[in-house]
Formats: sequence, C-alpha cells, structure tokens
Amino acid sequence: MTGLQLAISFTTVCSRLGIGNGVRGKLLQEAGGIGRIMEYLESCGNAPAVLIHGIKEEADRQRRRSYPASWEAITLADVNYPERLRHISLPPAILFVSGMNKAAINSPSVIAVIGSRRPSAYGIEVTKKLTAVIAERGVPVVSGGARGIDALAHRTALKKGGTSFAVLGNGLGVTYPPEHKALFAEIEESGALITEFTPGTAPRRNYFPARNRILAGLCDAVLVTEASGSSGTLITAGFAGDYGRDVLAVPGSILSGSSRSCHNLIRDGAILVQDTDDIPHLPPAAFHKTDGDQQETEMVSFSRHQLSGEGLLILEALDNTPRTLTSLAEASGLERGRVLCLLASLTKSGLVRMNRGLYTICDCGTK
Repeated sequence: MTGLQLAISFTTVCSRLGIGNGVRGKLLQEAGGIGRIMEYLESCGNAPAVLIHGIKEEADRQRRRSYPASWEAITLADVNYPERLRHISLPPAILFVSGMNKAAINSPSVIAVIGSRRPSAYGIEVTKKLTAVIAERGVPVVSGGARGIDALAHRTALKKGGTSFAVLGNGLGVTYPPEHKALFAEIEESGALITEFTPGTAPRRNYFPARNRILAGLCDAVLVTEASGSSGTLITAGFAGDYGRDVLAVPGSILSGSSRSCHNLIRDGAILVQDTDDIPHLPPAAFHKTDGDQQETEMVSFSRHQLSGEGLLILEALDNTPRTLTSLAEASGLERGRVLCLLASLTKSGLVRMNRGLYTICDCGTK
C-alpha cells in the first residue's frame, strides 16, 4: 500500500462520511502523516468504526490499482507541504500533485496570473508582456489551467524557460479542458499540477471556488490582467485579499467592458499595474543573466562569514525576530527589490527560510 493509495482511501471515505477538511487535517497532524493514520485511528479509542472500516475497504480496492510514479499525496503533516498554503484558513488536508519540480512552489516569490477565459487582443498582449517578465526574473507563475488568460500565462512562462504550476478543479488523470493535455504535460515538466480532489474526479462547477482558494493561498500576489464584470476571477482575488496577499490589476478600456472587474478591484484598493515596476515580489532584472529566452538566477552558496555587507544587514535584521519583506526593507534601509534579491540568495544558500509568511534565520545560519 503506497502513501498515495492510502491518501486516496482516506480522502474518499472522509468525503463519503461528511468529515470536513479541518477534521481531516487535525487527524493527519496528530497521526504524524498519512502513513500512520490507520495506526492512530485504531489506537485513539474515539475514532468512528465506520471510518476505520471504510478506509480498510477502500484501501483493498486501491491496492488493485496503479498510478503514475510522478503522482504524490502531500499532507499537512509533511515538511514539503506548500508553506504559504499551510497558513491559510482551513488549508487542504491533502494535496494530490504531479510534477518534476514540486519544491519550486516554496520559492522566495510566487505570483499568480489569472483573468478572462475569453480575453481581448489587449488582454492577450498584456498577459504575455507581464508574465514573460515574471518568468524571466525566476519567479514561478501559478494559474488555474483554464482556457484564456490562465493557459496563456502558463504557456508564456514555459516559453521563457520559467516554472509554472496549475491548480485544478478536478482530479489527476482527468484533462480539463481536454485540449490542454499537451500544456499540462509541459507544466508537469517545469513545475506541477496541484489539486485537492482524488485522481479521476471529474470537474464540477462547485469545485472551482475551492480550487481558487488554493490558487490564492499558494502565491504572494494575484495579478488580474483582464476580467469582465461577470468574471469568476473576483472569487480568487477575494480569497487573496482575505489571506493578506497582494491583489494586482491591469486597467483597460472603459468602452469594451472587458476590464470591468479589474477596474472594480483597483477602486477597492488593488495595486494598479501599468508595467512590471508596479509588481511587488519581483526581483529586479539586474539579478539575472540572459541566455536567449533562458533565465538563470545568479545564486551563490556561501556561509555567513562570507556574506557581503548587505547580506549581513538582512541577517542582523532577522537576528531578533522574524520579519516580512516590507519589514526587512525598512529595518535594513535597502530597496524592496534589492532585499528580495538578497533573500533569494540567502534562501538558496540555506541561511534563511520562510515560515508562516515570515522570513527567519535557519539554525545553520546562526552558527
């Protein structure tokens, strides 16, 4: 019995019995992971017998099934669970993930790009321009895998040699929309497909708001490049605002109506984006070297005593307390973009990590 099969069994039976996400997460954390869930349920004394028997029966069925080697179940109790997502309200107890670069979702900066399923020519060009720069700066691009701007954001990031993640409103093994089969395969090579639904689950209208909360929780900022007044994009932006993420919106024509949701977001306090300089959490271009369309981050492994004066400023600012990016910029007196560059290097070198949305010094960095 693999961890994936047991995770599918646990999720399936909990859904059948109406056991909510919060309870599932608590059980997994108390058990110490999916591999110990049965031992925990049988020993705790108050677990419903119907839950234990149901998981055993479903596990017997799962043993007769096989799944691709790239598929994995990641639980709230696992250290590789997406760190930003871990701290939203009621995070998914289990994520089903397929991809070659899952760890990149915990990069120093992650930006979601979303918008209309039927973008105008203007929306297409805006999305290409902004997403290209995000990818070129080494920042992973997250979107929902849908038609229109979602797909365009994924494709642009991939074309620029970047990393992309698609959050699905269905289970692994189901391609929706069906014409995105090749796109999803490319996303799996650069990043990963992510969903809370068990493999084989077909998409349903009511699944997409749940998908949107995960999408918002995985990133530092949500960029809306074009969205009409009736767009479901506002749901994702709402989750982002609730989670303390930056909401960014690109203005458009007042005549076409295709940017009405963007204008509403800006009116309600979203950051107006006219060019890439308006996008927070984006390292400056000088931090990267260009080789055609391939962008490589200039990261260097170093120990604390080898740091430059600016690097030491960051660590000194973190010596007494964890800090946000904004707090670090204020404490160090450095520009926000420069702080982001330094944090990327320090994180890569194992001296700094992000925890609960805050940057902290790793134990190894204090020696």
